[in-house]
Amino acid sequence: MSAKKAKLNLDFGHGGISMNFAKAYDIQPRNGMECDWDAGTFSFNTEEFEDFPGISQCRIDDARIKTIAGIINRTISDWQMETGYDFDPVMEVSVSASFFDVLSFPYSLEFSELKNITEEDIKKIEGCKKTEKMSQIPIPDEKIKTLISPYFTFLTEKDIVSRAPDPRNRKTKSLGFNAYFITKHPVLTRLLEVMKEEGDKINVFLSCEKEFDALANKKEADGKTALIHITDYMSEFSLWDNSELKYLNKKETGLRELREAIWRLCLCYHKIPSLTEQDFELTQNPEEMRRFHNMVMNAEISDDSKELLSADDCSDLLEYISCILENETEESIKYSRLDLPGKNRSKTGLTISNYVLCYFAREAVRNLLLGIKRTICNDDFCKPESVIFECPLPLKGIEKLANEVFEIPVRRAIVKWDGEIRGDLSSSGVGALQNLIASNVAEKKRTETFKTLFGRIFSKAS
Repeated sequence: MSAKKAKLNLDFGHGGISMNFAKAYDIQPRNGMECDWDAGTFSFNTEEFEDFPGISQCRIDDARIKTIAGIINRTISDWQMETGYDFDPVMEVSVSASFFDVLSFPYSLEFSELKNITEEDIKKIEGCKKTEKMSQIPIPDEKIKTLISPYFTFLTEKDIVSRAPDPRNRKTKSLGFNAYFITKHPVLTRLLEVMKEEGDKINVFLSCEKEFDALANKKEADGKTALIHITDYMSEFSLWDNSELKYLNKKETGLRELREAIWRLCLCYHKIPSLTEQDFELTQNPEEMRRFHNMVMNAEISDDSKELLSADDCSDLLEYISCILENETEESIKYSRLDLPGKNRSKTGLTISNYVLCYFAREAVRNLLLGIKRTICNDDFCKPESVIFECPLPLKGIEKLANEVFEIPVRRAIVKWDGEIRGDLSSSGVGALQNLIASNVAEKKRTETFKTLFGRIFSKAS
C-alpha cells in the first residue's frame, strides 16, 4: 500500500456515529495546514445502529458490539482499499451527550452548631476538591471527566442554602461544593476498552472539547463562554473559562418541542379552517395570541387527529420559521402566509399566518433556552460572558432571541475547513481532525492492522 497519509476520528456524535477523515493531498503535508488536507465524513446509519446507545443499558450486549465493530471494520478497511490511504496509529474518539451521563454529587462539611466560616474551613474544602480526593468518591460508571463548582455552598442562619465565591465570616452549619461526574455509556465503554487493549493509541474526548476548539474565536477562548448544542432530542451545554472546561450538562429536550408546537398549531387550523380567514385578529391582540397559544399547547390530541396529520408532515414549514415577530398589517398578512400541509405533505388549499407560526416557534425555542439557563444557574455556576450556539435548523433570529434570554452576546456557530463553510462536517469532527493534523506521527496504521484489531474484537465479544 502507498504511503499516503490520513487521519481518523470516530465520532459518537449528537446525530449518530460517523467516521471523519482527513487525507493528505501529497506525501509530505505540512502539520496543521488544513489546505494540505481534504476532510470528509461517512455516517453509520444502517439498522444495526438504530437505538444506539439506548440499547443494553442494564447489561453488555456482546453480540451487538460484535455487529457494530464489524461494520466499523469493513467501512475503514474498504475506505482504505479504495483510496489507497493509510491511517496514523492515533485515532481520536469524540463522545457527545447521547453517550454519557452527568452525575451530581453535593459534598459538605457539617458542623455541630452555627459558626463563622474560617480560613481553615475554606482550606479543608479546597483540599477535598483535589483529584486524588474526588477519585475516592464511589460512582457507578467509569468517569470521563470530573468538574467542580466554582462556588462554595453553605447553610445560612435561616436554613437557606446559599452560595458565594468566598464565604468567609458568614455563619453556617454546613459548608461544601457541588461536583459533577461525566460517565461513559456502558456499551461505548466496552467497545472502547476492547479497542484500547490492542495497543493502539486511542484518545477519548468529549465532543464539546473538540467543538470548542473548532468554533471559538480568540475572545471566546480567552473569556468565559457557554457552548450550546441543540438537536432534536437533546441539548448539550458547557461552560468554559480561558479555554478550560468548567461545566458540562444536558437536558432531554430539544427541537422536538418546536416540531410538536408547529404540528399542534397546524392541527388546530385543520380543525378550524376559518382560522385562515380570521387569524389576523390574533396578530393584533397580544393577550388573545397568548390565550390561543396556551389553548393549542394544552389541548388533548386524539388518535384520529394523529392519523390526520403528523409532525413530519409539517417539517417543511421549519425552513421558513423566524424567532423574530414583525408587526402585521391587514395588507401584509395577505402575503405573509404559507400553505397549510396535509397528510403526507399534500395540498389542503388552506394557508397559515407566518406571524402566528413564528409566535409558536419563538415560544418553543425561548422555553428551551430558558430551561438551559435555569439549569446552569441552579447548578451554581458563574454566568458566562458570551454564547456559541449550534442548531441544525435555520431558525432566523435565534441569535437575537438567545441574546434576550441569556442577556449576553450570542453567536451562531459556523463549521469551516480551510476557510470554507462545511455543512457536511460536524464541529466535533473538525476539531478532532485539526488536532490530528497538527501532530506529527511517523508510523502509519495500515489496513491490515485495523483488520487484525477488529478481528480480535470479534473473538473477545463472542
